[in-house]
Amino acid sequence: MTNHKKNSAKKAAAIAATILVFTIIAIAIYNKKPSEIKYTRTLMGTVVEITLVGEDEVRLNKAAGAAFDEIKRLENLMSHYKEDSDVAKINASAGKKPAAISHETLAVIETSLKVSQLSNGAFDVTMGILGKVWHFTTDDKGEMAPPSKEDIKKLLPLIDFSRIIIDKKNSTVKLAKQGMKINLGGIAKGYIIGKAAEVLKKLDIKRGIIHAGGDMVVFQEAGSPPWLIGIQDPRQKDKIIGTIKASNTAVATSGDYERFFIKDGRRYHHIMDPDTGFPADKSTAVTIVADDPTMADALSTAVFIMGPDKGMKLIQDLPGVEGLIIGTDGERTISSGLKGKVDIFEKRN
Repeated sequence: MTNHKKNSAKKAAAIAATILVFTIIAIAIYNKKPSEIKYTRTLMGTVVEITLVGEDEVRLNKAAGAAFDEIKRLENLMSHYKEDSDVAKINASAGKKPAAISHETLAVIETSLKVSQLSNGAFDVTMGILGKVWHFTTDDKGEMAPPSKEDIKKLLPLIDFSRIIIDKKNSTVKLAKQGMKINLGGIAKGYIIGKAAEVLKKLDIKRGIIHAGGDMVVFQEAGSPPWLIGIQDPRQKDKIIGTIKASNTAVATSGDYERFFIKDGRRYHHIMDPDTGFPADKSTAVTIVADDPTMADALSTAVFIMGPDKGMKLIQDLPGVEGLIIGTDGERTISSGLKGKVDIFEKRN
């Protein structure tokens, strides 16, 4: 072979090798799977986890930061622990004058009143007054104990959602009776993570989950596979009793296993019945799947208090709402529209 032919052969081999390399790179890029990154922060008194899917990690990082900023901003408006929050202003002016508040907090209180009416008062944000006597922390002896019936009885007249007066035009809220208090803990998280999800979508994030305590919002592009969400076993920590296929929706769970103590063989948890001032005793867990995350959050509490019979009737009557109720006997009741999307495992003895 002449030198010219040898050089031509070498060039051809080099070109072929280069083409092969670029082909491999192109295939690798084409087959590259989007990253799934989880971000966590402690906000709203719980661990907030944001899971985002995409190929641009820098963009995902910025989007998660923006979502967390929105959560913190809204928490500052709605937390009853913060002295300058909207809720603190409302409580401080109870029985005196209307409190000027943000349109966001006003929207949440409006929704709370809607759920109060739908549930015949099972959901009532004026139960905030019960925080005076119910404490889920140990005393000096390292024990927990429920308040007396007498202490509860004194506070029951202050629980009445119908005495929340809203002025939408001036964005004010007034509690009609001095001493009343609201607590948005059973509804605000749903609203807040819903707004955080809107931030992510505006930043062109196509697929993600925001999870805060028992509240969750999932979203994805049309045609994408659904998220598979585990349903926690209310009596065995770190175990699930089934899964739900969820797409572009909110999932909210209320259970008697998050904050509780056991005294003299009885479980005392943080979901109070407004009629008695004591923990609701008709359910162990409720999961609601709904289009509106604010409604999902509030309804999970309302249905928990109402119990399987009345609670499931309410679920079935509401469009865009489905649910699973676990009674105190462990019986599982599933709404008709959820049956094709939920996989409940067989009970094990």
